[in-house]
Amino acid sequence: MKTRNASLGIFLFLFLSLWVGMNVSAPAGNTPDYDLIIRNGRVFDGSLSQELKADIAIKDGIIVSISKSVKGNAAQVINAKGLVVAPGFIDLHTHVDSEMYFPENRACLNYLKQGVTSVVVGQCGRSAWPIFEKAEDLMKTWGEEGIGPNAALLVGHGQVRELVMGMEDREPTAEELEEMKALVEEAMEQGASGLSTGLEYLPGSFGSTDEVTELVKVIAPYGGIYHTHMRNEGEKLIEAVKEAIEISEKSGAPVHISHLKAVGKPNWGLVKEACAIIEEARARGIKVTADQYPFRFSSGYPYRSLIPGSAWLGIEELEEDGEEEIERLSSSDIDEIFDYLRDHQLIALYKKITPYIPISERHQEYLDNLPRKELLRLVGRSLVRAGLFQGPGSARERMLFLERMKDPAEAARIRDKIKEYIDKMAGSENIIVGICVERRLEGKSLKQVAAIKSKSVEDAAIELELMGARCIPLRMCEEDIEYIMKKDYVGTGSDGTAPFFGIGLTHIRSYSTFLHKIKKYALDRKSVSLPHVIRSQTSLPAQIMNWDDRGWIKEGYKADIVVLDLENIQIRTSISNPHAYSGGVKYLLVNGNLVLDDGEWTGKLPGRVIRLKKS
Repeated sequence: MKTRNASLGIFLFLFLSLWVGMNVSAPAGNTPDYDLIIRNGRVFDGSLSQELKADIAIKDGIIVSISKSVKGNAAQVINAKGLVVAPGFIDLHTHVDSEMYFPENRACLNYLKQGVTSVVVGQCGRSAWPIFEKAEDLMKTWGEEGIGPNAALLVGHGQVRELVMGMEDREPTAEELEEMKALVEEAMEQGASGLSTGLEYLPGSFGSTDEVTELVKVIAPYGGIYHTHMRNEGEKLIEAVKEAIEISEKSGAPVHISHLKAVGKPNWGLVKEACAIIEEARARGIKVTADQYPFRFSSGYPYRSLIPGSAWLGIEELEEDGEEEIERLSSSDIDEIFDYLRDHQLIALYKKITPYIPISERHQEYLDNLPRKELLRLVGRSLVRAGLFQGPGSARERMLFLERMKDPAEAARIRDKIKEYIDKMAGSENIIVGICVERRLEGKSLKQVAAIKSKSVEDAAIELELMGARCIPLRMCEEDIEYIMKKDYVGTGSDGTAPFFGIGLTHIRSYSTFLHKIKKYALDRKSVSLPHVIRSQTSLPAQIMNWDDRGWIKEGYKADIVVLDLENIQIRTSISNPHAYSGGVKYLLVNGNLVLDDGEWTGKLPGRVIRLKKS
């Protein structure tokens, strides 16, 4: 009898223990003390401290209690035993606003499944709202209809400049500058968090340091932050970093450098000097921070032609005595030239990339008197020099290219150009086949393809181009990535989008940045500690954005929380298959609302626009 009673007691104890640990509601008829309790988790609070075992209680979207054992009941309980509990991840640099503008993509599911609860949008000089709207329009729409993650909005310098000056390459007049300042101030009054620039892109590249400084001065009194895609991320990286710091110093606003990196094999290692300059400025009291994405390749889908445009077009190197004449045909002049060339495929390419810019009158007579053949030669050269021509646009051009390859002397010149181009881009060992009709070549380097085909690197490149393969250069190096990552002022910014799932090509960073960084660099390579990575994705971004109510596991903070299964992080993306959701996020809370339950979206859109609190 005693044995039977003892067995019954053990059974009841185990049953009750299991019941408490399951995701269950409070007993019927009882008013729960909390909306949700996360029990038994390995809590990383956003600091560099090691984990602590704790329960977290949430009510009305706020973390209200953290202790070893929270007393009371809840409407829902999550058993997080063996799981990591951390603040929701904050993405400092995204372009999700263009897709989240549409209701069908407002959940931004590719980011929720990475554990991201807040994004900063309106980057690289383009405002988060369309050019014909205002900040308050988008804030109103998203506030009423809901979004997946929270979002902070930046006003874009390039968009403001375009509204006032169009695409003109000149200094603004005093009146135009005042008009631009008024537009920036209007956005800040409506709750924008700062100003962004894209100084490598039109029309932002037309803006001088002084022009940008004057606009950044507008956001400083609001406590706004200046986010910059710098003027150069390659051979002039150091000058670009110095310009960013100069703008911060003169304006009084903090500067945040987007996707800090050194692009191009000849520039690898420059990040050490760049970081030294940043650290010297920080020591002087200037608020300089940065973010990075932990991948070796850039751009949306970073396809590059393996053959330089000059080789495709048959354009010889510029003669020394013709240099001055070519220079006179700047990129801002080329547009009207295409009136002469409407039957040539270069028109579509150029029009797609560069907006209309009127040609200056001083070139008109010169252009009118040029023979058609010479005009085509100059246009082709200008496009190649501007980096706008990336490959052949028609089967006929491919055929003409092959005809030129029949001439041994011409073929040798072409191969020399290809070799120089590939070496400068990344080197054959650092160019990867992404998509190819020969599936066995996908994921292989150009160097490996050459070995497989028993060809030279140059001939392998030609074969891949002619079959239409999409190849990706690894333009950054691992040493630089890890060097930057270890800095305590560098957060995480994916530079990704919210693509419509399975449609088109996109960079894998849109689906995997945050979990990839944890898995590869903290768990596998142990380049940095897990607390360091979590801080770079939580409390540090919150500090950079001047948010004092999220980014930490602290009582009184917003319940933006990720519950992560470290043992089962799955990075499913590859350059050949970029559309694939990451795995490993078991539960995700945005403002206290469960948006991922056992890894699946609940259909909720509890994200809100994070408006800047005026200083």
